[in-house]
Amino acid sequence: MKCRVVSMNEWLYPDMAAGVSQPKTIVLHAARGTRTGFQVLLKPTPTDGEFRVITESDASDAPAPDLYQLVDVMVERNTGPVGFIAKEGESADGYTTRLAPFRVYDAMKPFCSGATKRKEVEALFVVWRIPEDAEPGTYTSRIRVTIGKQSLAFPVKLTVHTATVHDPGTFSLTNWFSLDAMASRHGITPWTEAHWRMIRRYGELMRRGRQTHFWIPMGYVGIKEGPEGLFSFDFGKVERLIRTFLKLGFTGIEGGHVAGRTEFHAPNFVLSTNHKVNAVSREGYNFLAQYLPAWRDFLCRNDWLDMVVQHVGDEPTEKSMADYRVISGIVRKFMPGTPIIDAVELSELAGAVDIWVPKDDYYEKHRDEFEFFRRHGDTIWCYTCCFPGGYYMNRLLDMPLLRTRYIQWGCFKYDLPGFLHWGLNHYRHDQDPFESNCPDHGGGNNLPPGDTHNVYPGDDGPWGSVRLEAQAAGIEDYELLRQLKKTNPEAALKILSSCFRGFRDADENPQRFAAAHLNLLKAVSVATD
Repeated sequence: MKCRVVSMNEWLYPDMAAGVSQPKTIVLHAARGTRTGFQVLLKPTPTDGEFRVITESDASDAPAPDLYQLVDVMVERNTGPVGFIAKEGESADGYTTRLAPFRVYDAMKPFCSGATKRKEVEALFVVWRIPEDAEPGTYTSRIRVTIGKQSLAFPVKLTVHTATVHDPGTFSLTNWFSLDAMASRHGITPWTEAHWRMIRRYGELMRRGRQTHFWIPMGYVGIKEGPEGLFSFDFGKVERLIRTFLKLGFTGIEGGHVAGRTEFHAPNFVLSTNHKVNAVSREGYNFLAQYLPAWRDFLCRNDWLDMVVQHVGDEPTEKSMADYRVISGIVRKFMPGTPIIDAVELSELAGAVDIWVPKDDYYEKHRDEFEFFRRHGDTIWCYTCCFPGGYYMNRLLDMPLLRTRYIQWGCFKYDLPGFLHWGLNHYRHDQDPFESNCPDHGGGNNLPPGDTHNVYPGDDGPWGSVRLEAQAAGIEDYELLRQLKKTNPEAALKILSSCFRGFRDADENPQRFAAAHLNLLKAVSVATD
């Protein structure tokens, strides 16, 4: 059996060469409360035997790894140089890892020892999540992989540093999810006990990815209209969802968007619950003047109000800016003191937003404008979606994997304490995320590969992804850089600038990144001691 070992910071492909039969010692470093690991491609000679993995450690208290069987997914189109996908005549060469179409390992199926080998090529993701109270030191172990009668042993030398990252930390993360997809993709009837169990499993996976916030779309609220324009609201499903996620360790609740647009360039916002009603009309005001106090009263009764940030309407543009300001004022009237958060397409919304969430490229290009608002007490996060493309940081399947991790290095550089993405599991209704990752978005556009999701609907429940692990590792890096900045800001800046200079200027060589990361671990450990 031949193999190929790569770090957790680079992509593994099914068509890679695997010519090693005696693996070298794999050297890993991690802070307490963080993760580290490696990936391995396995090419056994033809066999139908069982697939087994055993961890053999030299110390009884050595941290044990989590094991995953990697599943390859299709990338049928490349990201465009600006956004969406590359159009005819546009070359994606240079800023992408490969020219499409190709397959790449991203989905992570929890490994079940004894499974039958699936293909001529197998792949594993081996990852250690170091407990916060682990004893610092160097641990040696072997990961023994057996397929049929063929076997390989991977020697591992894991150094756990004194530096520690706590959970929850200081960084905020939200990935918007679809509860409907959590039912439909697993053949479950919505809102049954089986659905609630599946929702919890998705929540556990989100927390693994260090997600802190979760949204409450208004579609989950039971709304009934009575006579004379009076409404009643049932928050039963919402209450159970909130209680479920808070028990898992989430720390922030996002009130769902009260308004939206029927198409991106429309000038007017309509109610999220009724697209026929203009949100700033008399009828729209009548609804919001009843819903918002009811939502606030529900939160107060459960002592959750201080955990809430409130969305108004997603991505207001110059054309829809006037409507957005009016609706923001309505929200402030009925939910005084609750911070308003939204992904924004422009910086001309002074006083209407408290937590600004521009795309990483837009923030960098308009940094002075956003920093003006920070000086007046506002907070700035960032987000990515079908933009930006090209050389900018995004978490897409045809970009270097390090870009997913580097997003949080950029957040540290610019003091952006949160990140938002719309796509945890928002697959299109006819999209198979294992075989189709650039679905149609209308208007002649397709979404870039992997934009709709970073978890997968596995045959036994939700599966994580290599990108989800990279994002979580980036958040752990953010926390370490932040700790170092408090005690030695010059050292933090030196380590940052050694591999990251901006959202489109970073060293994407995994070996040089590993050297910078090791310097970070050592520097924080020295400061801790």
